[in-house]
Amino acid sequence: MVFVPGYAYLFVVAVMVISAGVMIAVGRRRRAREGTYNSEAIGFVGGVLNALFIVVLAFYTVITWTEADATEQHAEVEASSLIEVYWQVANAPTAERDQIRALLKEYTTEVIEKEWPMLDRKESDPKADDLLVAVRSEIGRLPAEADRELSIRDQALQNIRTASDERRARIEQATGDSSLLTLLLWGTIIGGFAMVAFPLAMGFSNEFRHILSIVVLAGTLAFTVYFAIELDQPFQGLIKVDPDSFTTALTEFNRIP
Repeated sequence: MVFVPGYAYLFVVAVMVISAGVMIAVGRRRRAREGTYNSEAIGFVGGVLNALFIVVLAFYTVITWTEADATEQHAEVEASSLIEVYWQVANAPTAERDQIRALLKEYTTEVIEKEWPMLDRKESDPKADDLLVAVRSEIGRLPAEADRELSIRDQALQNIRTASDERRARIEQATGDSSLLTLLLWGTIIGGFAMVAFPLAMGFSNEFRHILSIVVLAGTLAFTVYFAIELDQPFQGLIKVDPDSFTTALTEFNRIP
């Protein structure tokens, strides 16, 4: 179940109440009572505004949802690669194995507790990056005299390189700025306002059915705009991306002998 904060309900209700008040006031105008306006022209312009709003909202929703999903996928692959490395060093000399595993746990904990909140501020954690570099250096020092040892070291290096690549992609996805998304967000906000303001400005009568239709429209669009703003914050809000993959990795580390 999606949790919607109380202020979201207040925002939606406030928009509906204001719309009702404006509708009652505007509906008393003579032009609204007598219907002295070109309904065909108004309908055409309203239809164009409606189509533009839907297109902008659709593009914005798809792009933001895709980016949030990409961040989550990068995190899943990164965490899986860390688990593989933890398994692969199981038969390494005790000192090297314990050092690598300790670094992996520290890195994973650092991502969960420190870096994840920083991503919401479009920042990354330098310490987490240093820890991953340290893991890679320690793996490179593993003995590789026998073919089996060489194979294990190469596989571990490949997995840690994958983790590094996915980490870079995850950070770029989270911290990058998109002028297109900003433009689409403002287009959604302005479009939502125009969808309610246009019929009010054109002069609907203050009959109950007209007031009810505008109020419902205003409430729906208010929540749509609120949801659009929430989509622009992938690390908090309605559909936030959590570090669940790394939490699972920590659990898995403790199960591996």
